Amino acid sequence: MSASSCLNALVPDFAIEAEYFLKGCKYIAGVDEAGRGSLAGPLSIGLVIYDSSLFLNPPEDISFLINDSKKLTHKKRTEALTCINSYALEKCYTFVPHPVIDKYNINIATMIGIKKLLNMVSFSPDLIIMDGNFKFQLDIPYASILKGDSLSLSIASASIVAKVNRDAIMDRLDLKFPNYGFNSNKGYGTKKHIESIKKWGISPVHRMTYEPVRSMFLK
Repeated sequence: MSASSCLNALVPDFAIEAEYFLKGCKYIAGVDEAGRGSLAGPLSIGLVIYDSSLFLNPPEDISFLINDSKKLTHKKRTEALTCINSYALEKCYTFVPHPVIDKYNINIATMIGIKKLLNMVSFSPDLIIMDGNFKFQLDIPYASILKGDSLSLSIASASIVAKVNRDAIMDRLDLKFPNYGFNSNKGYGTKKHIESIKKWGISPVHRMTYEPVRSMFLK
């Protein structure tokens, strides 16, 4: 099996959470984002905390339903979100608007969003685990985990929370700006989306610092 096939075959579990729990972290927050590479709309960030009692013996429906949101259909993500709602101690999400992304950059926008989430939860987690390779200034410890959304059920859950809620926003933006196909492309730079920008110009929700929008805007 090739390396790429192995990655595609990954199924998230609570092994990472269990390892940190044994090091003294009781409340571990999985964090992930949706819309990082989108040409339009907000960045969505989700946070999910499960009870540590689930780490060594996760319920079958959590293991069966939850995966990296990119590997699930909309219907499967909706089913998974219901499961998350049933088991999570804490579940929340926030949006970072596109002007903030343009003013700073996507990494700083992510940090701003995480800080907003930490102000939304009813208790402070002992540790944040997140997908990617970030270096943030946060008030609590965190660990960046490459392919974390394919490895950790907490991170995968956060990816679903972020994705489902962002998709809903993009569907609403499609009603307001119907020329760009936001309900199908969710703001990402598909060929049809780029053609729509060339034909109709830039909408108020496009990210001006993202290519090819930036080059079009500067002309």
